[in-house]
Amino acid sequence: MIISKIKRIRGKRSQYGVYLDGSLALELSDWTIGKFGLRTGDDLDEQLIDTIKSAEAESRAKNIAINYLSYRPRSSKEIIFHLTKKGFEHECAENVTRYLQSVKMVDDNQFAHAFVRDRLKRKPTGQALLRQQLLAKGISSAMADQVLTELVSPQSQQASALQAAKRKIQLTQHTEKIIDAEKREKRILDFLLRRGFSYEIALKTIRTTLDH
Repeated sequence: MIISKIKRIRGKRSQYGVYLDGSLALELSDWTIGKFGLRTGDDLDEQLIDTIKSAEAESRAKNIAINYLSYRPRSSKEIIFHLTKKGFEHECAENVTRYLQSVKMVDDNQFAHAFVRDRLKRKPTGQALLRQQLLAKGISSAMADQVLTELVSPQSQQASALQAAKRKIQLTQHTEKIIDAEKREKRILDFLLRRGFSYEIALKTIRTTLDH
């Protein structure tokens, strides 16, 4: 098929319509046109057209991913999910993510460290919940364990659990005055377990914060 015309698309910056045999066939960025050196009169076969389409899709996906990263760091899984949600093929999303990794714009290890620090800064959170959240972001089990080992200690977990328990007691002290000590203890224990603290730390925290 012969390129009969390449025309800038009105209202779309740096986008061009490529006409093949007189009909609009492709909408390409100036980057893609330059990459393949497309000119009026060029003869394109189906294989080359597919290659051009793939390159254009990856170029657009890359721009969307970079914009997505401009708000905050993202994991590889988040990038892939975002791009596929935008309608890109999974292979395209993976290729773009690998490129972003190669230029250090996406780094799951750095993301995991930042994620854990941010969660701990925002509110007291137990190690089990932090690990669950990291896995949900696509961080590998081994990497999650390594990051938590580096950033979370038994001492810091005990301090976080104590902070969480005191806050919980403060918020509920006016509504739970009539609850007996055993039920109150059970509620605080369940609360701390839901926040991802270990049973041992939760129990020790209760003994520290509640009178017996």
